Amino acid sequence: MRAIACTPLGFACLALSPQYLYAATPVSQDAKNEVTSVERIEVTHRRSSIMAEITEDAQKLVAMPGAMGDPLQAAFALPGVVAAGGSMSDPAVRGSSPSDNLFEVDFMPAGYIFHDFGMSIFNRHLIQDFKLYSAGYGTSYSNATGAVFDVNLRNPKYQPIKTTLDFTMFNAGVFLEGQLSESTAFYFSARKSTLPLFFDEGEEVEDEDGELTGITINAAPDDNDYQGKFLWDVNSQNSVIFSFTGAQDKAGANFNQRAELALKNPEYQGDAVFDRNFNSQSLIWDHASKHVSAKVGVGILNETERLEYGKVATLTDGFFQQAKAQQISYKARVNYHIDQAHSVVFDAAYFDSESTYSYDMFQYVCTELDPDCDLNRGERINGHDTFDTDNYFIAMSHVWQFHPRWQSEAGLQWQTNKYTDESFLLPRISLNYYVTQDSTITAKFGQYNRMQDLDVIAPGIGNPTLDSQRANHATVGFSQHLADDWSWSIEGYYKTMENLPLALQDSELLYSNQVEGQAYGVDLLINKNKTDNWYGWFAISYAKSERTDLQQNITRDYYADTPLVVNMVFNYQINERWNGGFNFTARSGQAYTPIVGVKENPDYAERYLPVYGEPFSERFDVYHRLDIRFERDTDFFGLDAQLILEVMNVYGQDNTSHIDLDYQKVSSVNDLIIKEETDDFEMRPSIGFSVSF
Repeated sequence: MRAIACTPLGFACLALSPQYLYAATPVSQDAKNEVTSVERIEVTHRRSSIMAEITEDAQKLVAMPGAMGDPLQAAFALPGVVAAGGSMSDPAVRGSSPSDNLFEVDFMPAGYIFHDFGMSIFNRHLIQDFKLYSAGYGTSYSNATGAVFDVNLRNPKYQPIKTTLDFTMFNAGVFLEGQLSESTAFYFSARKSTLPLFFDEGEEVEDEDGELTGITINAAPDDNDYQGKFLWDVNSQNSVIFSFTGAQDKAGANFNQRAELALKNPEYQGDAVFDRNFNSQSLIWDHASKHVSAKVGVGILNETERLEYGKVATLTDGFFQQAKAQQISYKARVNYHIDQAHSVVFDAAYFDSESTYSYDMFQYVCTELDPDCDLNRGERINGHDTFDTDNYFIAMSHVWQFHPRWQSEAGLQWQTNKYTDESFLLPRISLNYYVTQDSTITAKFGQYNRMQDLDVIAPGIGNPTLDSQRANHATVGFSQHLADDWSWSIEGYYKTMENLPLALQDSELLYSNQVEGQAYGVDLLINKNKTDNWYGWFAISYAKSERTDLQQNITRDYYADTPLVVNMVFNYQINERWNGGFNFTARSGQAYTPIVGVKENPDYAERYLPVYGEPFSERFDVYHRLDIRFERDTDFFGLDAQLILEVMNVYGQDNTSHIDLDYQKVSSVNDLIIKEETDDFEMRPSIGFSVSF
């Protein structure tokens, strides 16, 4: 009898089970001696070695066409996940906002996990497992009302030190891994983007039609990242892990008088610089014995983001926004297996957080409900503020197998935000019914909250009295495992959201809590694990996401609302050395606000601004794209190597993601000239090469 219900791909477990809590029970010493006593060979059991191998499901994501070996980018092919605002955007999951999501890496909060230019920050060799909790997750996660992205980086392997070099058209990296002693091992990864090779400093960018855009490259788009992990297996029950990670994204450009940004906002003409980065370190003790598994850790996270623009000579001539944050996280989780019927999970965490925000800018009062923030410009303001945003939570969950066919998990989480002086008691429950050994019905319900983003509650630019956002999640699902490694699942969900921010254009409060939302839908997933040399999955999602302006009593589609999404992934092992496959994606066109006219810019003579119609009332054409990928294992001067051939957007589909006035061509209020922008490259081939020694 299965005691845990997961989606067929394993990305989102529907309930915590005794089997999960007990999965890492060490082998007894008597068993070892029985095997090794004759030849006097010492066998050392390392529980950590289980976490050193990538899971089958994560490997599928690594090899998915179009993701360029990036399993987190491949998450966009999972049910319920869409790119909010275009293919290079952050993920919106089941109708929630991208900012509602929580990202954790190796038990600790992450800085950011996606580079601004498309890839995640993780080397493909590092991911051990990746779980997406789309809705109705348990008490171990706090301060999130959307989805949880829980990333586990694998442990180092006990092997001779090995070096792997990776080269693709878009980044290059080095990965070192190996054993330092009988009980210690490490790895280190570093990567850098190759995008600067495609740009020349001083070059003026051309658009798709070959026309100059008025944007000159001062510093090419660039990113880099690094990760490292040191593992000490103290004994068969205890491990100590030290990890560190970091990433940076930066770019610089000049916007001359012909650039659309300068035509729309003349003050922004000049140089612009963007730079964001983070670094983090953590120390974790991991314990597992017969009845108890525990994890206790401390982590330090530092983040900085700075944007300068409209800079002509010195910083005082332009504008800037800068945010800095430091967080020290103290976390603990204890799983206690009482008996075959009962387990309890205890979680506690304290996040000691401080944020600093400095700015010299025009004030823009807007939210996701506004189609164009540029039209909501206020006075020029400047300031420097520091915020103490400490928060903590304690939680307990009880897993009860109260009948051979029934399992429940019931939990409570107490969560407190210091900055807003709010506390929450949040119930979360799930119920599994095992129809057969291979079929499970699951129902879940949970209440969730998160503090508002700082830019809407900071004094001077926001309303510090705003309440935290709240959400309720309810899901019902069915999953079944079939013969020949086939499986399928279907899950329906319903979310309600409250206390969302509303921009107030004529009020000193600037923002209020007068927005509610709802999202509902159904996700179907059909999966085949690798047998007969192939595997693949087919996912189709129907969804609806809406937001209601309570001040005007108007309900509209959410900007990321995507009613229908279809993904089909296929991979075939051609022979011992070759395998290949494809990924086809199709989805409803993104909602957008039509431009119905042109008006004079009230602040600048002979400048023009768009007049918008009903917000998010129209949709672009259906988005669709095909990616293919082939891999070949080969030798390179006697070294193990791999050649990767990938083509994204095979048939060069133009998928529109944004419209605006063509400001270079508009010269009067009668010139309603619209310019469409696509969110994908044209057909983009890529060649990658990896060699290990």
